[in-house]
Amino acid sequence: PRRAKSSNLRARISSSPPPTAMAGATIRRSADPSTLSEPLGPGRARVVHVELDLLIDFVGKRLLGHVDLHCVRTEAPEGDAPWELVLDATADLVVSDVQVDGAAAKWCRDEARKHAALGLAIRIQLPPGAAGEKLIARVVYETAAPNHAGEGGCSALQWLTPAQTAGKRFPYMFSQCQAIHARAMVPIQDTCECKATYKAVVRCPAELTSLMSAVKTSGPDPCPEPEWETPEGCGKAWASHSFDQAVPIPAYLIAIVCGKLASRRVGPRTQIWSEDEMVEECAWEFADTEKFVAAGEELCGPYKWGVYDLLVLPPSFPYGGMENPCLTFVTPTLLAKDRSQVHVVAHEVAHSWSGNLVTNETWEHFWLNEGLTVFTELKILRDVYGEEEATLQLSNRLKSLAESVNHFGPDHNYTKLIPDLSGGEDPDDAFSTVPYIKGMSLFCLLEKLVGGDAKFQPFLKEYFAHFGGKTVTSQSMRDFFLDYFKKKAEGDPEIAAAMSGPIAELDWEKMFTAPGMPDYMPTCDAAPLEEARALAERWKKAGDDAAALAALGPKDIEGWSTTKLIALLDALLGDNEDGGGSLSATACARMAECYGFLKSNCELRFRFIRLALGARWEGARDAAVDLATTQGRMKFTRPTYRALKAYDVAVAREAFLKHRSSYHPICAKMVARDLEV
Repeated sequence: PRRAKSSNLRARISSSPPPTAMAGATIRRSADPSTLSEPLGPGRARVVHVELDLLIDFVGKRLLGHVDLHCVRTEAPEGDAPWELVLDATADLVVSDVQVDGAAAKWCRDEARKHAALGLAIRIQLPPGAAGEKLIARVVYETAAPNHAGEGGCSALQWLTPAQTAGKRFPYMFSQCQAIHARAMVPIQDTCECKATYKAVVRCPAELTSLMSAVKTSGPDPCPEPEWETPEGCGKAWASHSFDQAVPIPAYLIAIVCGKLASRRVGPRTQIWSEDEMVEECAWEFADTEKFVAAGEELCGPYKWGVYDLLVLPPSFPYGGMENPCLTFVTPTLLAKDRSQVHVVAHEVAHSWSGNLVTNETWEHFWLNEGLTVFTELKILRDVYGEEEATLQLSNRLKSLAESVNHFGPDHNYTKLIPDLSGGEDPDDAFSTVPYIKGMSLFCLLEKLVGGDAKFQPFLKEYFAHFGGKTVTSQSMRDFFLDYFKKKAEGDPEIAAAMSGPIAELDWEKMFTAPGMPDYMPTCDAAPLEEARALAERWKKAGDDAAALAALGPKDIEGWSTTKLIALLDALLGDNEDGGGSLSATACARMAECYGFLKSNCELRFRFIRLALGARWEGARDAAVDLATTQGRMKFTRPTYRALKAYDVAVAREAFLKHRSSYHPICAKMVARDLEV
């Protein structure tokens, strides 16, 4: 087999200009504290379109090629200051050549502002020109490769060996760029305030399929074989795949995957993709996807993205779902064989409007993406599956908010609707259910104050139409809300009374910046929860009494949905993420015997394991290690490791260190912090 011929590339890299900052390097020219790029202000250029030409090197575990950044000059520079294009990049992104409009360009890495979380910016000097002019900067680069242990490398990418896939024959690669990991995969203005269209050509071994967060325009088409070794299981033939994303998106929504993939069509605009070995199972589980999209359109307005495909990834995918446009990524932990976890797809569908079409301007306003998405998701579930399912889901979400607030502490910055990230905090550190559920609660309050769904939903349609393709801040959302309903008040006495009364009295600053639980939370209809709560009380009262425990059995939950069983376990768990609750070890052993929770789907196992570890039931230890190490969804993995840490820190650390290289880099980073290793 042939090895990559990288000597010429390395020679070009070594001749790159020295890392000395150019004029203006210390000036911050963005509203976003999570970027080092400078898309605003005098003498700068803003990226408006991106064209990628990439090769997937599975042997070297890297993407390499070039990106053409179509830019527009901002206002003229001051005095003799040069024009510059300033891009985000991680320190380990390897840049070998930069051109502007086809000519060699002077460039450097901005070492003066190097930041552990935000990266090492690239400053490209542009030729003289006038404000408003367009130009194209080409950056030739390659992503960082992980070490021999499979750790490190590009934080946006995970490279799986054939053994880590369902088929066991071919390698697999996928990306996860949210929040600020796109800069590890491509040099770009990695800030939500810069939304751009993109096109891409991707080359990979012909046996594999590449997909992106865009509409596929051609491929697979035969292409020349590159001058390096092909991966295990693949022959010498290579193919190219072309993509087009015509709707402007922020960089975090650029996504790529490559593997031995197959698909099944389940709707007029939806294909379900996965490895061939599981595609039928996946297609069955997500057969209702078109119903969700149609319900979303009814609530929010036209679907702008053309196709809504869904990809089920290998177990190491770190999130439940990722709303990549045209190609939602989801975890295989949703494959419950009863469609009980497809609410995650309803959530990702809702992102087609909140997040993807209308995007938070910075990560401090992340609640606008996620809070409004949960708000819409619950309405989609109501419209598709009925009020009871939506109520049970709402109960689960409110429980998760209390757990997150207790995890951080009620006075913590990260429990604010708008956390302060101005100190260079990594947005990954602030990630929790707070922006999701605290944000949803605020939208529920606003809906209640204006008179309910019939009056609020038209506002949301107008909101999506007005801000579509743009970004929004908490303040601009508030101002649009007030302006919209001020006009509606002219012809609606009820809205007029609300505007002059409770809405006028709202303390917006407090709602945006006060830490802890919100003053208002939506109420749940108690009826769907009564049966679950009553059974939870029976378990609590039983204590360690052998006769009382013996009276509990499998018939207690006969015919119950997963969502109702979640309500049962939530009623027994304490309001913390790490575990523990109302049952003793003896009761946990009996519950495992009665209800089989250790053999259930991930949602039920996850809750029961934390309950049992908190009770110090030894029977949950091995199950906890298994759950933590056989999948990488951070919703499950991080709290399970934290519960294991509280139970036996040595067991938790040993399990993580043994399996560290199997996790996506984002998950590995966060678990390492949780376990202090």
